[in-house]
Amino acid sequence: MDKQHQQEKILARLQKRLTRVRRLERLKSLTEQIHSTPKVRFPIKECSPKKTGSSEKEIGSIVLEASLVLPVFLFFVMFLIYIVQMTLVSTALQSTAGEAVKQLSTQIYPISLVFTPSDSAGSGGSEGGWKIPELSLTEWAEEYASSLPEPLSDWVRAAAARGEQPLQEIKTSVLETVLDPTIKPLLKPFINTSLLDVERVHVNGISIPDLKNKTTPYFRLELSYELPVKVPFLGKPLRIQAAASERVWIGDTGEGSNSSGGDADTAGAATVLSKPEPAYIGNNATIKVKVEPGATANLTIFYKSGESSAKHIGWATADENGVIEWNWFVGTRTTEGTWTFVVETADGAKTVTEFNVASRN
Repeated sequence: MDKQHQQEKILARLQKRLTRVRRLERLKSLTEQIHSTPKVRFPIKECSPKKTGSSEKEIGSIVLEASLVLPVFLFFVMFLIYIVQMTLVSTALQSTAGEAVKQLSTQIYPISLVFTPSDSAGSGGSEGGWKIPELSLTEWAEEYASSLPEPLSDWVRAAAARGEQPLQEIKTSVLETVLDPTIKPLLKPFINTSLLDVERVHVNGISIPDLKNKTTPYFRLELSYELPVKVPFLGKPLRIQAAASERVWIGDTGEGSNSSGGDADTAGAATVLSKPEPAYIGNNATIKVKVEPGATANLTIFYKSGESSAKHIGWATADENGVIEWNWFVGTRTTEGTWTFVVETADGAKTVTEFNVASRN
């Protein structure tokens, strides 16, 4: 039994060895097959040192161009944003001036009533004339002023008490530091605080009608806005200006009473020789007047938007025949209608005349 058991062990070992030999032969045959098959070689591009250097230069040039162009592009974008913001501020400032002038113009006529009774009472008219005691006028002014915003209410009270024209105390020549505390309280309800800073709004000038003589019936307001950005390298503040003018009703001013030659309010006033009939929009127009030879006169034209700022009008000197000729360009934005021009001599005599503005279309 022992011999038989040993023989079985020997046979098992021989079978294992035989199995290993067969596996080795298979591996050997597979290895030979692999070595016998042709090898496929793919070409590999080798980067030469010169080509590698050129690619690095290209990458460096792109970075340099980007570093130069990007600040310019950002500056251009910021400039566009600033232009848009400045346009919004200019529009808001013009709207503030226009609305303020409209509202103030509606309150001018009640104030002008203060002067009419006092003038008639002080003129010593005929018996039976309308005379109002100063006390009743003051009471009326006090009652009416209570419904007006400041400082208009103070103006009415001062006019009734002193019998003078308080609006004339604030002329265009008054400094901005005086106009701001006087006029800015009236502007606050019309200022768009989302776009405008109240502290940066300034009143540059104001032109008011002559309530006592009932002349120049136009209320004009000039505003400026100081931008938060200053001029580079100079440090000067940038300002946007806006102006608005409105014709006010202060009674009969005598305008247009003599449409051919004008209305001369005093002796020595200019005589209108010719005027445009009509003045066409987008074309030149001419006005001729006659005064004393060598005298000077000022031409002021009033449109719907207010006083004209056209060139070649203003003060001029008469020739040896006493003729003054003004030639100006009627702007393309001028509104059609019947408007007024005033010729004022150096002595203060005024001639008010109407003329028509029309379009050729």
